[in-house]
Amino acid sequence: MNYQRYFKTGKLLLLKTLNGSERTELMTASVISMEVDKLVLSLAYDEGATQQYPFCEGLSFEITTEAMGLGVRTTGLFGKKLDGDQFTVKLNPDLQMFQRRITQRFDCQLGIRFSRAARTLKTMREVWEKNLKVLYSPEAPLVYEGFKTCKVNISSGGVRFSIKPPADQGELCLILIDLKDGHPPVCAIAEIVWACLQDESAIMTGMRFINILSEDQQRIDTFILIKQEK
Repeated sequence: MNYQRYFKTGKLLLLKTLNGSERTELMTASVISMEVDKLVLSLAYDEGATQQYPFCEGLSFEITTEAMGLGVRTTGLFGKKLDGDQFTVKLNPDLQMFQRRITQRFDCQLGIRFSRAARTLKTMREVWEKNLKVLYSPEAPLVYEGFKTCKVNISSGGVRFSIKPPADQGELCLILIDLKDGHPPVCAIAEIVWACLQDESAIMTGMRFINILSEDQQRIDTFILIKQEK
């Protein structure tokens, strides 16, 4: 199979871990090189991200990218970490082209808490885990405070809203979203996919959820469905 046609050097790929858990975990990686059916990749985050990420033997991925206006999808198996903050993935012979499914999006006003203080993927994942424990602990408050009402465009895959500059592609953020549905706020790590300067004090950003509970994604879909029916 001619993988080189789709996974050229410098190409950005989206890796989704297939770990059978109740969490969605994504990561963006850049193609360093390719030989037959083996990719050499580097995570597109802070220096050291590859060495810090808990890759393990047997970890498998769904790998997606774009080519010729279509989505490209295959699966692969983690190989090993290399020097230079790189790692290998062995591809399976199941490559397919597909029409990307457009997720339901909705413009609305929602309460947001937003932080980008943590600089590394490892630290951000630790902060996310701690927030989940607090949100779902028996001592969690019934009413959550500190949320700023913002105009957002939201889907189960990500969110768009305005933030203070600067904003860089690939920057990681911790986002809490209050859906006011009787459950704790949605808590996710989001990656800035694009940013557009509005004025000196505001940048519109599109963010992709890369760490989020599957249950929270379902809640967002339900929230959108209910709002659209009104």
